[in-house]
Order: sequence, then C-alpha cells, then structure tokens
Amino acid sequence: MAIKNIGIDIREASGKGGGKARYAKEITEALIRQASNLSFSLFTKKSHPFFMNKLGVQQILIPGKGPFWHLNLRRYLKHNPVDIFIAPTSYIYPAFSPKEQKLVTVVHDLIALRHGKEHHYFPRFVEGLTLKPAMRRSDLIVTVSKHTWRDLLDFMPEVQKKAQVVVGPAISEHIKPVTEFRMNLPKDFLLAVGTLAPRKNIQGVIKAFAKIAPYHSTLDLCIAGSAGWKTDIIFKSIPQDLKNRIHFLGYVHDHELLELYTRAKLLLFPSFYEGFGLPPLEAMACACPVITSNTSSLPEVVGEAALLIDPSSTEQMIEAIQSMLDPKISQIAKKRGLKHVQNFSWDKSAQVLLRAINQCFK
Repeated sequence: MAIKNIGIDIREASGKGGGKARYAKEITEALIRQASNLSFSLFTKKSHPFFMNKLGVQQILIPGKGPFWHLNLRRYLKHNPVDIFIAPTSYIYPAFSPKEQKLVTVVHDLIALRHGKEHHYFPRFVEGLTLKPAMRRSDLIVTVSKHTWRDLLDFMPEVQKKAQVVVGPAISEHIKPVTEFRMNLPKDFLLAVGTLAPRKNIQGVIKAFAKIAPYHSTLDLCIAGSAGWKTDIIFKSIPQDLKNRIHFLGYVHDHELLELYTRAKLLLFPSFYEGFGLPPLEAMACACPVITSNTSSLPEVVGEAALLIDPSSTEQMIEAIQSMLDPKISQIAKKRGLKHVQNFSWDKSAQVLLRAINQCFK
C-alpha cells in the first residue's frame, strides 16, 4: 500500500511522566523529520507547542477522559481514517480498533504483568485487559529492547508470527554537560534518578549509602523523581542520622536533570526491571559514571560502559560505589560512556521504524 498519512497518539508527549512520555515526543519528532513526504495526524487532548507550525503536521484534539478518549478516537478515525496508526504509549485503542485499521504498537515493558506485586493494581488491570488483543490486532509490533521482545514472547508465544522490530530510545542533542550551575546542591553527591516506587530500588540505594556514609563524611545522596506507588515505604527507610544528607528533589525539569548529571560523582540506577532504562545513557552523555543492574534490558543498554551489579546485593553496590569514586576509574568510565552514547540517535531510531513500516505495509 502507498502510505500517505500516519496517525500517532501523542497524549503523553509532554516530555513529563518518564520514559514513555519522552519516547512518544522524541520518536514523533524524529519521524516527522525523517519522513517529510508524509503527512502526520497527531491525536491528543491538548495541543503540544513543539508540534505546532510544522509542515504536513496537524494536531487533532480528541475529547474524553480515560477509556472515553479512546472511544472518541475510534469514532473519529472511523470517519477520518489514517493509513497507519502508531500507538507509542497505550494498548487501549489498538485493542479495540476497527479491523481495517493498520496498526503499529510499541511495547515498552511487561512490568505490570510479570512483576505485578511491584506495580499498582490499575495498570495491571488495564494491561491485562488490553495487551493480548492489542498484539493480535497489531500489524507491526515495536519493542524498545531485545529483552522486552523476549518477555513478550514468554508471555504470548503466538506473537512470534508477527512482524516485529526493536526501536529503542536514544539521546537527544540537548543532553550534554552544562557549564552554568543554578541549583543549590551539595558539593559532592551520589545521584539516583527514577520514580519513587519499589521497582526502582531506591531503598537499596539508601541502604548502601547508609553503610558508606560514615566513611565519606562530605558525600551526600540526591534522589530525583516523582512520587510513585508505595513512596511512603522509601521515606520510612531513611536512617534518622542521615536525613540531612539524603535529598529528595522530586520531579526535575530537563535543564535541572542535566545539571544533576554534570555535577554528580556518579549515577546509581540499580532498578530491578527496565524495558529499556534511559537515565544511564543520559548520564553517560553528561560524562557521569554509571552503576546499574545486571538484570533485564540494562546490560543491553549500557554495554561495557557501566559497572553492572546485582541490584539485590548491597555489598556489590557498595563495592561498585567505592570503586567508581576512585578518580582514575571514574575518568575511564566517563570516556567509555561518552563514546557509547554516540551509538544512540532518535533519527536513527526513526529510520529503523520507517524501514520496518515500509516493509510491513508494502
């Protein structure tokens, strides 16, 4: 088929809200750059300024909350079809879309289904209801990592017959060290980034820091991330004598995050499970050494440019921190990280996706 128009769900593309939101924004912008011969219909609840005044691009406001938004989208597309619809953050519309709709669905992870005890019940319910029908309806399945594809195959072996491609996140051009410091931060600090939820293993970070803190009296811990599920458990795990040395920064904007990466001694990202895991790459792009987990997709993401640990081992985390605080090892890690991130580009990701689309729908 001759593809002329692509529709994309960009509701989450505000740039806020974590990895899926960033993916939706960046892959859409890159697709628009790489496919100037196509027109794009971007479906959202409210206009996003960074998609305005672009040639061949229209933002279409669909009203409704929750599932009603998807029903309204379905009604709109029934009368105003697009050649291909890309769902970068949700399975709901793909699960209930008309049979004639050509679909590309992105799967970031299977956390809600494979690690349900570490996830809020509502996403478990929604994904449990919509993932399988969405995969059956999709013509092309996009996963953000090889690990996510393997997870999906374990959960739903029949998708092996589907067209599939890995299109991972990448590093935006503005992700680089900053030279102007505006934030009131400790002079020396370790950094953890992620939603305050059990899966991110912030408790493990606090436990390791508590053990090394007596031997590094000038070292603090900064934690950047929005409140998530069971956040109160994390706050309760802070030792009383370290409350003045552990700083919760909440959600931080991009320019603040870059400053944190630039100024931190290292990034601790010992997540138990990630579909991809973008913070380690962002940190590397800012010349920040990285310690991360040897589980799920993370070894695939960081290659040999980070120190890998068992996220459940406090001892391994402590040993890695002590090692990375050595100036010589830290310098080697910075150089490896800066070289490694050169392999990741949103334009390259968009090119991979467009090739897969052209092959799938030719």
